[in-house]
Amino acid sequence: MIKQNAGKKSSPVRRLSQTVFSLLLAVAFFSGFAPTTGVNALYPLTGDVTYAYSGSAERVDADRIILAGAAEGEGDVALEAGKRVVIRRNGDVQYATSRTNERLSAVLYRAGVDVGPLEMVRAQLSDDEVLLEVAADFTYYETVSEPLAYSTVYATDHTLPKGETKVTQAGADGVRNVTYEIIYADGSLVSRQAVTFADCNVVNEVVSTGTLVKEAQPGDTIASVIQNDDGSGYLLMKSGDSLHFTGSMEVKCTAYNSAEPLVGTITATGTKVHVGVVAVDRNVIPLGTLMFITTKDGSYTYGMGHAEDTGVRGKVVDLYMNTLRECNQFGRRSSIVYFLDK
Repeated sequence: MIKQNAGKKSSPVRRLSQTVFSLLLAVAFFSGFAPTTGVNALYPLTGDVTYAYSGSAERVDADRIILAGAAEGEGDVALEAGKRVVIRRNGDVQYATSRTNERLSAVLYRAGVDVGPLEMVRAQLSDDEVLLEVAADFTYYETVSEPLAYSTVYATDHTLPKGETKVTQAGADGVRNVTYEIIYADGSLVSRQAVTFADCNVVNEVVSTGTLVKEAQPGDTIASVIQNDDGSGYLLMKSGDSLHFTGSMEVKCTAYNSAEPLVGTITATGTKVHVGVVAVDRNVIPLGTLMFITTKDGSYTYGMGHAEDTGVRGKVVDLYMNTLRECNQFGRRSSIVYFLDK
């Protein structure tokens, strides 16, 4: 039982009570027996407030004190001297001032707070005060920082040769701030569930695999073009491959076949005609140039071409095709040639 006497000025009744209590203590000292008031000791808890502790309270076990960030059984921490302690229970509030290295359980014991078998103590520490809440049921939220290992992310790199791998970004571990909803009922932990996550400072490792090839696969087409200020760039193909080009040119494309009159089967460079051989004006496009050719509107892709033949003038490229029918169907189209690395 806690009895409270507050006030800076003593009333006659209070002085009389103190005198009677002093006499009882003196009688107990000389007679060898304790007074029957049930009061074992007087404890000054705050400056002008004195609590009479009946001695009925038992010291609460450490594993029944909940402290954010502390493991089970480690919540009964020691306080520095002079800390203001607020104790709340069932709407009642008590105050105390901590002593040097006094543990939370000792403060409760000194205040005469008897924690029931279905109750817990939730402690909240701040710079200004310590709040101790005694209750059977708690629902509160706690945010903790947990180590978070970096992950490895795999990406493609159109500038690396196909199949080659390279760590393009080093990984760094970080932390994850996790907010938990914690529920106690009848003094027992019922639920501890993560409700929000926030990752901080983690940097994932990036491992890139190259896609760069010298020549496109037969039938492959352009998905997108990356072009630099100097006119060079990369063709990103639908197959996933990439091609590097040093420049490009808009041309008119025609088609030819060896079945046409005056067209032989041997090119100007001495090779035999086949699909992929293109005729150029050597003063515009040097013989031996490797190209990727597509119509300007993207409706037709000739693909890989090699400047091995002549017979045209200016910005014109003549594409060798297998049949005259294909040549006639193709006709004359505005196209783009991309000059590839050899």
